[in-house]
Amino acid sequence: MLLHDDQTYRPNRGVMMVERKFYRNMKLNVSLESLLFDKRVSDIILTISIILPIIIIVIMGIDTLLGLGIGDFNDYVVLCILSGTSIYGFYQYARSKYVWKIENAFPEFVRDLAGSRKVGLTLPKAIQIASKGSYGLLTEEIKKMSKRISWGSSVVDTFSDFARRLDTPLINKIVSLIIEANKGGGSVADVLDSAYRYAREIQLMKRERKSSMTSYVAIIYVSSMVFLVIILILAKQFLPMLCGESTSELAGITSGTPVVSLHDITLAYFYAAIIQSMGSGFVAGVFEEGRLSAGVKHAFILTLITWLSFKFLVF
Repeated sequence: MLLHDDQTYRPNRGVMMVERKFYRNMKLNVSLESLLFDKRVSDIILTISIILPIIIIVIMGIDTLLGLGIGDFNDYVVLCILSGTSIYGFYQYARSKYVWKIENAFPEFVRDLAGSRKVGLTLPKAIQIASKGSYGLLTEEIKKMSKRISWGSSVVDTFSDFARRLDTPLINKIVSLIIEANKGGGSVADVLDSAYRYAREIQLMKRERKSSMTSYVAIIYVSSMVFLVIILILAKQFLPMLCGESTSELAGITSGTPVVSLHDITLAYFYAAIIQSMGSGFVAGVFEEGRLSAGVKHAFILTLITWLSFKFLVF
C-alpha cells in the first residue's frame, strides 16, 4: 500500500496487536552500536563514573582507619582519577566514532530521498526504497524507518523518532527542515536537495578540521611526554644529588635533616605532572572535537602514563 506524505492508515485490532509485538521484538534486537545513543545508557555510564571514585575513597578511608596497608595514598588519588575518566572517556570515544560514521552516511541518504521525490515517488515510498540500499551503520536505522512506515506511521512521526534515536546536531537540523517542508506542503524535493548540499558541506568542514587538528593533538602528546621526561630526570637524578649536598653542608649546624625532604619535593613533582597530564588531555579534546568531554580519554591516557612512569621509575 502506497501512502502520500501526509497520509496514514489505521490498522484493525489484529494488525495493532501484531504491530505491538513487532516493536517489542525490535527493542529486544537492539544492536550494540545503537546503545551508544540511548540516553539511559549514557546516564548509567555517567553514574558509574561518579560512583567508582567514591568507592575507592571509601576503601581508602577504611584502609587508613584500620591500618591495613592495602595501598598508598597517592595511588588511591590516581585511581580515583583513572576510574572516573576511563569508562566515561572511552564511552564518549566510541559514541563519537559512531556519530561520525552515521553523519558521514546521512547526506547520501538525503540525496537518494531527493532523487526519489524528483521522479514522483512519495516520501514514504522513497524511505522504503532507501532501506534496501547500503548506508553503512545508518542502514539499520533506515530499515527501522521503513518498517514504521509499513505499519502505518506518518512521515512526521517516523522522522521524529529517527532524530530522537540518533540525536546528533546535524541529523536534528536536517530532519527538522524535512518535517517543516512536509507539513508546509512545499517542494520537498528542493528542500531535500538543499539539505543534502548543506549536510555534505558540514561534513567536509568537519573532515578538514579533524585532519588539521590531528597535528595539534600530536603536539600536545609530545609536549606532555617531554615535560614528563624532564620531571622524571629531576626527580630521579638531580633531586637526590641536591638534597645530599644540602644535608652535608648543614650537618654541622642542624641535625642533618633538610628543611624540605626529598620525598616531599618528589611528591610535588608527581602531582604537578598529574595535573599537567589532565590539563593537556582536556585541551587535546577541545582541539580534536571542540568539546571538553572529548578530552576525558586523553586525560585518562596521559594520567595513566604519568602514574606508571613515577610508580616504576621514581617511587
